[in-house]
Amino acid sequence: MIDFKEIDSNGEIWELFARDFLKEIGFYIESSVDRGPDGKKDLIVSEHLKGNLGNYKFSWLVSCKHFANRKSSNSVKEEDEPNILERVKDFKCDGFIGFYSTVPSSGLNTRLNSLKNNGDIKDYRVFDYKSIENYLITIGYTELLMRYFPKSYRTIKPLHQVFNKYLSLECKHCHKDLLKRIYEYEYTGLIAFVYDYKKTENEKGEEISYEIIDDVYWACKDGCDARIDYVKHTLNKDTAWEDIGDLVMPAHFVKWVLSVMNGIENGTSKYTPDAYKKLKYFIMAISQKVMREMTEKERERFKTLMELGL
Repeated sequence: MIDFKEIDSNGEIWELFARDFLKEIGFYIESSVDRGPDGKKDLIVSEHLKGNLGNYKFSWLVSCKHFANRKSSNSVKEEDEPNILERVKDFKCDGFIGFYSTVPSSGLNTRLNSLKNNGDIKDYRVFDYKSIENYLITIGYTELLMRYFPKSYRTIKPLHQVFNKYLSLECKHCHKDLLKRIYEYEYTGLIAFVYDYKKTENEKGEEISYEIIDDVYWACKDGCDARIDYVKHTLNKDTAWEDIGDLVMPAHFVKWVLSVMNGIENGTSKYTPDAYKKLKYFIMAISQKVMREMTEKERERFKTLMELGL
């Protein structure tokens, strides 16, 4: 999904990205160190780990390798990471982090495993292109994605931090987050409305029908929804549904919300309190995929409006 070739091959921007990324996920940036013996620039970051008797500081030496622009053999090999142990010791670090726009080779993985298992380094971690991508498409990393991968950002349309905390859309049956599953398969979930038809007469004595919606739920398509739908039908309930993959399209989202509002206004759709509460939650949750993230100025203004009750 993310094209790491958007970052120039000289490596400096990749290191800046590594610094900002690691800071964003909770590491403290200790320093940008001098060039090591392999001619590459490293970072030192740290974190505080919680042990049985208290917290302690753990320092990591970070090696940044940007090989995504290479035409072939772009994995990071053992010879691309010489003197790992010496570099970790020289900078008085506890562990090693490889920050790669591709993947480590099996030889490098074996080397890192050996250093850890022999007790030469306390631990190691590798952020390869896929693990970095998994962070960037989830909630809270929008600014980082926009800054370093603007073209990919426009294509991916990541989840945005619209509210103070992330609102998940868990499948009613298997509990997987349908918003995050969109990145695996676009049409993977749906929202369903469970209802009964009722009839009444209007002021003119004409018979009109309307629906009483007594449940709203969201689920994975096919397997999960089929199980829930079967139970609803055994209770003589009808169901209607809308594909979440369609509702994340801004124009269709607005059209759908207006349609729901029209049904409530003209009386053809009546919700039980519980169903209406679920509908409101769904609209707020899916807006995280449809809308953009607010700026800090907008957040402050929104906070003021909330305090004023507007």
